[in-house]
Amino acid sequence: MPALSKHHSHREHLLLEAADDVPQKDRGDAHPTPNNESIKQTESKVMSDLIIVGYGRVSGKKQLKEGDGLGSQEARIKDYARNRGYPSLSAMFVDDRTGSTENRPGFADMLKFLIKNRRARCVVIIDDITRLARSVIVHHKLRAAIAATGARLECPSFEFGESSDDILVENLLASVSQHQRQKNGEQVRNRMRGRLLNGYWCFSKPPGYEYARVAGQKVLAPREPVASIATEALEGFASGRLQTKAEVQRFLENSPGYPKQRDGTVKVDRVTELLTSLLYAGYIEYLPWEVSIRRGHHQALITFETYQRIQERLRAAAKTPGRSDLSEHFPLRQAVQCAHCSRLLGGAYSVGRSAEYPYYFCLNKKCIRYRKSFGRDEMHNQFEALLKKLTPSAEIIEIATDVFRNTWEKRSAGAAERTALLRRELTTTENSIGRLIDLITGAANTELIATYEARLVDLQRQKTALTEKIETGAKAMPDFDATLRTAITFLSSPWKLWETGKTEDRRAVRTLVFTENLQYAPEVGFRTAETTLPFRVLEGLQVDDSEMVRTAGIEPA
Repeated sequence: MPALSKHHSHREHLLLEAADDVPQKDRGDAHPTPNNESIKQTESKVMSDLIIVGYGRVSGKKQLKEGDGLGSQEARIKDYARNRGYPSLSAMFVDDRTGSTENRPGFADMLKFLIKNRRARCVVIIDDITRLARSVIVHHKLRAAIAATGARLECPSFEFGESSDDILVENLLASVSQHQRQKNGEQVRNRMRGRLLNGYWCFSKPPGYEYARVAGQKVLAPREPVASIATEALEGFASGRLQTKAEVQRFLENSPGYPKQRDGTVKVDRVTELLTSLLYAGYIEYLPWEVSIRRGHHQALITFETYQRIQERLRAAAKTPGRSDLSEHFPLRQAVQCAHCSRLLGGAYSVGRSAEYPYYFCLNKKCIRYRKSFGRDEMHNQFEALLKKLTPSAEIIEIATDVFRNTWEKRSAGAAERTALLRRELTTTENSIGRLIDLITGAANTELIATYEARLVDLQRQKTALTEKIETGAKAMPDFDATLRTAITFLSSPWKLWETGKTEDRRAVRTLVFTENLQYAPEVGFRTAETTLPFRVLEGLQVDDSEMVRTAGIEPA
């Protein structure tokens, strides 16, 4: 086929293509001289046989909902085809992908259409060269893919050609398009990084927050009831009331209003993001863009100290995950040991003739109690009775309250001294940060720099924790009665929390009352176990004031 020169129009090019396809025996002379009528007939036939295909692209799904980018592209493509005398548009293919990728469902469908109609003459029209790609490499890959189907690419704003000059201009335009994309990306990144440096989060909002306008700025604001649910989950994991990620996951799944999957579940990855996000502590950090930890302008749901406790628990040795099928019905599972072999008891339902019966049992094959069942309900009743024996009298609670109040007042009086110690520690940390920055600046070894930077991140977080403690210490301590009312209520009747029946509450009782696993033998019930400090204090008060309160202890009579 003759090369298309600058003087040939698109229509002449198509006519030349059609002429090349006519067999020599049908041409007669090797160089026939066509008259005007034959030219018109050939032109009419060529135009009627054309298949016109449009391709449009926007950068993302958001542009599909906002504006009319694809609609305006299609309108311009149709107008171009009409002005060229082409038939109506046979198909329009679109994508909502960035111009830097070749992975496009719409473009792939268009290629299938072109291959299917390979025998016909297909023309692909794009609104602008930037709609094909914004990468030089991707541009040429897509151009080659279209050419491989035998189709021709056209554009209202640029004439694709095969001469060296045409190829040069096309490469320049593709390079400029790529540069514009990269420049736009740099500008967006710089603006977003500037927002982060100023303490404003600018990525997707985490569960429990929504974006709101505050004093003309777009900031994160708590969204209820999800914010309260997230706070309870975070504080519950920090305190140990929720022992594992699996328990946090079940807590969120059982909380109405918390965002879930279509099947009503919460992915473990989402639980991990919740537990590791600094945003909930009121701070911002984005190390990929070298944005170190800093206070955000949004409201915190937990303290930074709580956040640190969560991270420490996540770094601790992995615990046996709670089994969702048994934890609700066997809350003492993995908490009570066999009195004969000290192996943790298992729990399951035993199938009877007419019903299923719940039992605990020893799993140690070498134990004389192996697979011998302990009735679940009987064990639960004995455990509840054990908790009730821990219930102190009203006089002891009054004495304990006075002791706690005196300790509270002494702690309040020493707040100024503790704040001074924290300030000295903060100064030391700041000096360490300064020395590390100097070392990083002068270091040449990349591994050494990475080690310094990791240590710098730790020191910056330590500085943040100290700053928060100093600010908290400078505030007046909260009211004693309002603060410890819940604790005193629990100490006076721990069995009431057990009676709620909630899995997390019953596990909290085990953690808050006993420091170790209980041992159980069906002959005598639960053996004496070490209690936590508050209950030991109450027991000590009972012993010291035996004339006021007589106690038989918690060992079975």
